[in-house]
Amino acid sequence: MIKFFKNTRITLLAEGKTSKYFKYAIGEIVLVVIGILIALQINNWNEQRQENIKEKQIVKSLYDEFAENSDYIEERLQHLSYLSEKSSKRLLALCIENHTDISEDSLVTLLYNTFLAIPSYAPKVSTFKRIINNEEYNLIQHDSLKALMNQYQPILDFTYFTNNFLQVDEQGFWAYARDKFGGIALGLKSVTPIHKRLFDSIPHPKAFFNPNDIISDIAFQNILTNHVLFFGYTINRLNELLEQNKTIRDYIDKHYEF
Repeated sequence: MIKFFKNTRITLLAEGKTSKYFKYAIGEIVLVVIGILIALQINNWNEQRQENIKEKQIVKSLYDEFAENSDYIEERLQHLSYLSEKSSKRLLALCIENHTDISEDSLVTLLYNTFLAIPSYAPKVSTFKRIINNEEYNLIQHDSLKALMNQYQPILDFTYFTNNFLQVDEQGFWAYARDKFGGIALGLKSVTPIHKRLFDSIPHPKAFFNPNDIISDIAFQNILTNHVLFFGYTINRLNELLEQNKTIRDYIDKHYEF
């Protein structure tokens, strides 16, 4: 093809057809430019196609993690709501109403459910954190989805904060129990098998405590009140997180096909 163009130019020059030569040369240049532009367009299209594939993979993995994390949040909400409504608020009501006739076993059950039955908070967020702090974030072409992810981040951080405070309150309660009447007295009456085995293995004198000493103690009431408040804060934050989680999944359902 190149040889054909070259021979054509030589023929035109030999025949003295200069104007036709220049027109032909310009046409040849135009064809070359068009060819280059087409090649660039094909290359850009291919790159865009590859980026679209990567974006779908990223969003799909994000969606799957959000769906799994939604189940985890709902389970934790049910667990904390149960502890808050059935144990901590019941215990606080006993303090307010000055019920001093509660048995040791009943009080121990309430104390354990309130302070010691809270598992560590471990939502599944590895994919989300990797994407939002990585160049993969720039592959997401929907700015609205990016905005929803950015809104999700502070809510997620706040749930860690409030959940961690529940763990701090647990430590505070044990410090109180140790200093006030000896933590071992409570531990020996634990309704949790792992705690019973732990305390049964420790040499100890006869352990006892008076429930009234706890219920009527202002220091304990302050610890409990703070704990009840953080139950409420944590439940509210988890509800916000669950709502934002659903909003993001609904957006992905609407704008992406997998």
